[in-house]
Amino acid sequence: MNHNKLLAISLALSASAIPSYAQDDSGREEASSRRQIEEVIVTARKRSENIQETPVAVTAFSGDSLREQGIMSTQELSKSVPSLQINDSTSPQIFIRGIGQRAHMARFDPSVSVYIDGIFIPRPDGQLLDTIDIESVQVLRGPQGTLFGKNNTGGALVFNLTKPGDTVGGFVEGLMGNYNEQSIRAAADLPISDTLLSRVSVSSRRRDGFLKNLGSDSNQSIDRLSAIGQIRWDAADNLTVDGLAFYGKVREKYPSYHCELVNDDALFVNGLGILWAGDTDPSNPTAYRDNCAANNRKNLPDLTTNQGDSFRAVKAQDILLLGTTLEWQISENNTLKTIIGYRDATKFGPQTAADEGGPQPFLRALVLDDSIQESLTLEFQLNGSAFDGSVDYTAGFFWQDEYKSERFLTSNPLVGAESASLIALAGGQYGANLPNLGTLIPGGTAPLIAGILPLATLQDFDINGQTYAAFTQATWHITDNIEWTLGGRYTEEIRESDLVTRSADLGAMLTILNSIDPRFVPVVPDMGVAAYAGTWSEDPIQIANDALNSYFPGEVKTPLGAPQYDSRDSTFRQFTPMTSAAWIMPEQWFDDSLLSSAMVYGTWSFGFKSGFHEPSGVDGLTEVAPEELENREIGIKIDALERSLRMNIALYSMTFTNMQLITVNVDSANSLVVTSQNAGESTIDGGELEVLWLPSENMMLSFTYSNNNYKYDEFMDNDLAALALRGEFVPVDRSKEDFAVSPETSASFGAQYTIVTDYGLFTPRIDLSYKSEVYMGLDAGSWQVAQTNPELIYAEAYSLVDARLSWNDPMSDLRVSAYVKNLADKRYDIGAVGTAESLGTFTRALGDPRTFGIELRKEF
Repeated sequence: MNHNKLLAISLALSASAIPSYAQDDSGREEASSRRQIEEVIVTARKRSENIQETPVAVTAFSGDSLREQGIMSTQELSKSVPSLQINDSTSPQIFIRGIGQRAHMARFDPSVSVYIDGIFIPRPDGQLLDTIDIESVQVLRGPQGTLFGKNNTGGALVFNLTKPGDTVGGFVEGLMGNYNEQSIRAAADLPISDTLLSRVSVSSRRRDGFLKNLGSDSNQSIDRLSAIGQIRWDAADNLTVDGLAFYGKVREKYPSYHCELVNDDALFVNGLGILWAGDTDPSNPTAYRDNCAANNRKNLPDLTTNQGDSFRAVKAQDILLLGTTLEWQISENNTLKTIIGYRDATKFGPQTAADEGGPQPFLRALVLDDSIQESLTLEFQLNGSAFDGSVDYTAGFFWQDEYKSERFLTSNPLVGAESASLIALAGGQYGANLPNLGTLIPGGTAPLIAGILPLATLQDFDINGQTYAAFTQATWHITDNIEWTLGGRYTEEIRESDLVTRSADLGAMLTILNSIDPRFVPVVPDMGVAAYAGTWSEDPIQIANDALNSYFPGEVKTPLGAPQYDSRDSTFRQFTPMTSAAWIMPEQWFDDSLLSSAMVYGTWSFGFKSGFHEPSGVDGLTEVAPEELENREIGIKIDALERSLRMNIALYSMTFTNMQLITVNVDSANSLVVTSQNAGESTIDGGELEVLWLPSENMMLSFTYSNNNYKYDEFMDNDLAALALRGEFVPVDRSKEDFAVSPETSASFGAQYTIVTDYGLFTPRIDLSYKSEVYMGLDAGSWQVAQTNPELIYAEAYSLVDARLSWNDPMSDLRVSAYVKNLADKRYDIGAVGTAESLGTFTRALGDPRTFGIELRKEF
């Protein structure tokens, strides 16, 4: 084969392997024989622009680039995009610059929005897409409240699908790997006529779980099936209609996790002075500790957990997405675009949302039955230029109607206590200070069992919301090199929430328990207290729970009382302005210099995340205020060394008001509830660096780095023990805590070299990624533990190495790749939560171990 031709092809492949993509006016990638970084077109401002002339911190990938790096899902983008953190353990979590949503319940909106071909995806579930038939993905960092709307305080992920072509063609791609991984993808362009084009894409990916959960099946499996159908109709010379239908089916298991006890004085350890099933000696209660220790990572074989057969690691969902885009070229310089999207998703339960981490079902929070998510969106965009091209503008209107439903169960077992302990506890005395009668009276006194922890709280939650927004943004090209952008968006959201709560009927429970085993004699029916006619050595708590479990075989282990109804309506309004100024330095300044081009910009922008209604145990619905973000950012984008070196830098300072945080609280029944509150004010200061260098005609090097310094300026909470035991609101200042979930520092390095031979192109590639340690505390007590034992509350820093070797035969359009991810087989956490004040545990979910395989791709 001609070496010059192979070299030209290798250059094109190198250009497509970087985290950006080269395009011509039609959106297709073009090769160049020059050792230059090609122009990258992005739509961060709802119009096509050169990335180096766009005053937004944005990273772009082409579909070829994703394949070159072996990125098969959105989650893997966080390895190489600065300030991006994506976790997908028990729930999908997307964070940008430390801003994201930690919980996955229906009431929570994401802080990072996702768009597919301009269609807004409103829920976190289903946002973490496989990269099936993706033409490009753009990661916009920082608040995007003007053009992209609410729930963009962190940023946005913008996906564009590969559009139908005008000739028959496509690809078939297969993969086989360890853990019995099997994947097949295919796409085909099927033109129907000169004006009606179509494209069909399918993908199936399966992998066995790598985590063995004792007493259950293996977890962290992959089982996804998806299909995409597209139609493009050139209805007229100035009118194009695009149709999209996406169906996704997920039948996976998320990872079970490990447990470590971090605080002996936590409420559920010593704080309440209670005994658990398995405690047969009141002088030495160990069951709760032993339950956690049975699932401690140090006590188990590698990649093994022990959460028992009651753990529901179900990740099952069906998604249907329909979309239509009409683009009308009104005139030479003005275009009207209409985007209509419909999404229908169903999540299947039961799914464990939280527990204390051990194999015994001491505490369980479950999402039951089917959860419905349905949304309809409509957006009008008017894009164009005016005043002889000196002003570019975008204006439009957005509307959304959304419905969500969820059935949530908080389930606790019967517990026990000595009579004196129960009396003291009812009087508000801290359990760790209670006298231990078991040490004074061998074998203890008469056993009492009780529903001190609510046996069950079942809630049906329905949410209806309508969003209306009007937006505009205009860029004035003051000179050929100076521009000023000004924009604003007004958003109004009407949210209606309906909640039905049913709690355990303790009196009826005792009647049933006594009928099963007469040794349990009701003492205080309203509190679910019964005396046991026997001794502690018989393990009466276990006997009582076994009796209820056999009588109630379902997930709810107790009779429920009459339903309580609560409804709440709220309207949230917000105006999110922005302005930026950019200076593109004159090209003639760089004649005979190392620099090729440079742009400096400054931006002031706002983001807004809607408020919502929060179920708070038996107290019904409370309102959580919207969160607001003000961003001040400066950046510089440079091309140098004859456009073979690119360096982009962004520095920013953000003020966060009313940040929505997940915490632990107590309802009026003194039941612990996971709830939300607003932190008064926070500050995020940080910087990001992206470097791309083509040092030779067939070598590519990339480097990214980000550092975000998070600080709570105002964050007041309540002392959980005082609230739970005595109903007292004792303020606790939590402003010294670290932000949770997102690392302060992340970095990546990639290197690729293309070897040209008579037998095709060989391309070895290596990618390294680093994430610093992450604070994972949920309650105030976790921060206290972290001051003396940070390893008990922080997820450790880690580095991953991925390697890949590809062979490409350009003449036959055949590519074969061998890959290995997590080459060193590191153990690292992809999800964790520390609840030192309440549960006393630190639970952690492991990320993927070493995986390897071989891929084959044939284009036709």
